[in-house]
Amino acid sequence: MNQIKLLDGAMGTQLLDSGLELPLPIWSGDINLTHPDYIEKIHKSYLDAGADILTTNTFRTTPRAYSKNGFSKDNAISRSHKSLDRAVELARKVASGNTIIAGSIAPLEDCYEPNLFPGYEKANEEFRELSRWLQDAGVNMILFETMGCWLEIKSAILSTNDLKIPRWISLVLKDGNELLDGTDLTKVLYNLLDFEIEMILLNCNPCNTTNEAIELIIENWTKSWGVYPNVGLSMPSKEGIIGRKLSVDGFIKQVNSYIDAGASVVGACCGSNPSYIKAIRDLINLKTK
Repeated sequence: MNQIKLLDGAMGTQLLDSGLELPLPIWSGDINLTHPDYIEKIHKSYLDAGADILTTNTFRTTPRAYSKNGFSKDNAISRSHKSLDRAVELARKVASGNTIIAGSIAPLEDCYEPNLFPGYEKANEEFRELSRWLQDAGVNMILFETMGCWLEIKSAILSTNDLKIPRWISLVLKDGNELLDGTDLTKVLYNLLDFEIEMILLNCNPCNTTNEAIELIIENWTKSWGVYPNVGLSMPSKEGIIGRKLSVDGFIKQVNSYIDAGASVVGACCGSNPSYIKAIRDLINLKTK
């Protein structure tokens, strides 16, 4: 069995469970500056649970998000860049020598509303800027996550071809056959094979949707792939809140099937906590000993 890497779990869920408010549009983006101890503690809890990959808290540290929150253009750029740099610093602070730091970049608008894609010109500029900030701050790779708009995925890839670090693309789906914007998943997989992307993943999807999509990945994708589903039985709210959840044992049964199907990376998304990641680590250790 190939070596399996373990991603960390949810950041927003943990911050909300800690009693912090995460108002949109910045959501968790400014917590790096206002409550850095919370971010550091959560990173450490996932590392202690056995995570190989820590994801920076940069899902919403963008000039666009800060501008929507009332910041002037210059202040939005300055504040978001400062928060992004701090996010990487906090992840690197707790990382061990072998830990991979993944720089998170999300859709530029609401990740659950792909129709809000701002167009190639603006998106190219913003993705290029964010990815270079993350690379300069010292991440090991870029993780474009919760990507559900095919046009935005192409923008993210084509605008960052000059990066010197790997790029992963993680997809959020409408169902087991389509991206959130309705683009056929088989078409997406076929086209992504032509790009220099090291891995595709599925994230922020319930396990039942993930299960269906994996069949298409196995049939149409020849490179490495991974999954980090939600632990909820349905999609989260815009604020990242999960209703009914799978138990840890129930979730682990799903992850076990993903590993058996050939996943190179596994983890958990919205609704998860270190107990889910610890259980996945125990499973990986059992299957690879």
